[in-house]
Amino acid sequence: MLMFSATAVGAPVKSLPARGTWDVDMINSDTTGYTGKGVYVAVLDTGLAPNWRDYFPVKSIMTDLGKGFKEEIKWNQATQSFVESGYVHEVSYIGDIGSTHGTHVTSTILGYSYYAPADAAAGLAIPPLHINGVAPDVKIIPVKVLADYSIGVSHTDPVNYTTMKFVMGTDRAVAAGIVYATDLARAGYAPMVITMSLGGPAPSQVMEDAIDYAIDNGVIVVASAGNEGDAGMGWPGAYPQVISVGASGWKYEWYGPDHAAPPPSFRLWWLQDDTWGFNDIPEDATALVDEVYVASFSSRQLEGQQLDVLAPGTWVRGPYPGYPGYAHLPWWSSGIAWLVSVNPGNFYYLGGTSMSAPHVTGVAAQMLEKNADLAQADVEQILKETALPIPAGEMSIFDISPSPGYYTFSWEDNATGSGLIQADMALDAVA
Repeated sequence: MLMFSATAVGAPVKSLPARGTWDVDMINSDTTGYTGKGVYVAVLDTGLAPNWRDYFPVKSIMTDLGKGFKEEIKWNQATQSFVESGYVHEVSYIGDIGSTHGTHVTSTILGYSYYAPADAAAGLAIPPLHINGVAPDVKIIPVKVLADYSIGVSHTDPVNYTTMKFVMGTDRAVAAGIVYATDLARAGYAPMVITMSLGGPAPSQVMEDAIDYAIDNGVIVVASAGNEGDAGMGWPGAYPQVISVGASGWKYEWYGPDHAAPPPSFRLWWLQDDTWGFNDIPEDATALVDEVYVASFSSRQLEGQQLDVLAPGTWVRGPYPGYPGYAHLPWWSSGIAWLVSVNPGNFYYLGGTSMSAPHVTGVAAQMLEKNADLAQADVEQILKETALPIPAGEMSIFDISPSPGYYTFSWEDNATGSGLIQADMALDAVA
């Protein structure tokens, strides 16, 4: 089964002013007093962009343990489908040119260095900042299980695969990554969380066996629920033993300071800063419920599937260099190319349950910092029991896609799981 993501060395990063974001504020992960110190997180994704040092501290990325896994596949012209070889080989953890999805996922957990000249061009001249992550002191092990593939223009399927190049993975490649990370945990790199912002349309025995192997050896496994809406969850998120995460959003996305209504949309709404973008999120649970909606793309739970919790996953800002295609300008550079090149900035808003899962991963890492003996069932139970219940409902939201305007989002109970994770409550519940 094919798996898809739910979407050069730079100058040394010096101490920068630190700021939070709407998504971190919504789950209160910045108020717990825990940072994930002593915890390892294996990010099974597209690996890291070649210029990852522009965003993350070198000490936070375990380059000596980074690894990739790829299964070769062929295109069957007669059946118009891919044929898997059954053989997985090792590759680098450095991402290929097709996507830097894994870099964005990692940034939610660790935080990142941020500077975008396009902000200044829009009249918002903010200095370079450090954006706070959910668990900034974890050690990241990049494991690439989604890689570049090419099938040639004459074999392109005009319906399902409209271009020659793809970023994807296979069940065997993902399973190999899970086993690799688990073996590291068994060797002493523990406690560990495996996070997977990926999914496929059907269950897989080889992947479920790998997940069970991880859980049986004390590894916490988190996965995105999928971006298929009413069509249901993807796998591995749909497995009941996996902590699965749907995507929630915020009522005041794109609003200006003090909830000044758009249009025009406010560029820095995502930044929790009282000078440039402060739009505070309520601490009171009752008030917060009234500002949370469930994204229309977030996969709903169907019969035989289990959706556990929600986390922010609509407009999450983070490093996404080289989109489309890998073209990079260092964040500390300057010049007109920042504004007119193919990739005019290194940062991008991404939406998907791919963005939700690393929020839960970061909170799980905080929980393991407090009690390294927590098992998968413990972490899942605590996250669900302390989540903020989100009832079925609908909400009118200002959105810039497909065009700026107000859109009505609605959802039922099968879209919410136990509710929106609350890090402070979860940490209080950890013995």
